[in-house]
Amino acid sequence: MELVYFPSRCRGDLPRALLFEAGLQFKETRIPRDPSWPARKSEFVFGQLPVMRLDGGHRELAHSHAIARYLAKLTNPSLLGDTIDEAANVDMWYYQTDDVFMFVIIPFYETPASVEQLFNDKWTSWMAPFEKALSCSEYLANGKLSLADYHLFDIAEVMLHFKPQLLEQTPRVRAHRDRMAARPGVAKLLEYVKGLPFTNSGNF
Repeated sequence: MELVYFPSRCRGDLPRALLFEAGLQFKETRIPRDPSWPARKSEFVFGQLPVMRLDGGHRELAHSHAIARYLAKLTNPSLLGDTIDEAANVDMWYYQTDDVFMFVIIPFYETPASVEQLFNDKWTSWMAPFEKALSCSEYLANGKLSLADYHLFDIAEVMLHFKPQLLEQTPRVRAHRDRMAARPGVAKLLEYVKGLPFTNSGNF
């Protein structure tokens, strides 16, 4: 398997975490998002990253959600739910988590000067549903580990490194982040991505 992404964490950490958690060997190719990038977009099916190259490079899987769901189904299908109702619950939390992930990431590209104020104003309201869910269980969906938990970890990691005092205002999300970080595969991820920026914006 080969993961192709930019030299940043952002959309790369979720597939990396799943690969490390499963103990799968993979190669990563990092493509700089510099002036040469627009000319390279045509190499990829949707002109964006990440992509996974499978079957020795003969097959390309694009879009971060497709990659995450593929890796979950390949390595630990329970992460997607064991019944149709569980799967719906995982999807509900996973896609809500992704909405918030985008709320957190996009301002670094579009309005970097006002990111801190935005987070001061919005962080606790964004996290309120997650705090409530985590008051009943250590996990977001179905009382067990799911794909949504890995994606919430992505969000908490951003805040831990950008403004940790805000993360402390959501103690259940902070505790969830710490539990996830203690998982062996996630610990390997954190070592692997040490020093990488979170975005390609040049701002964080």
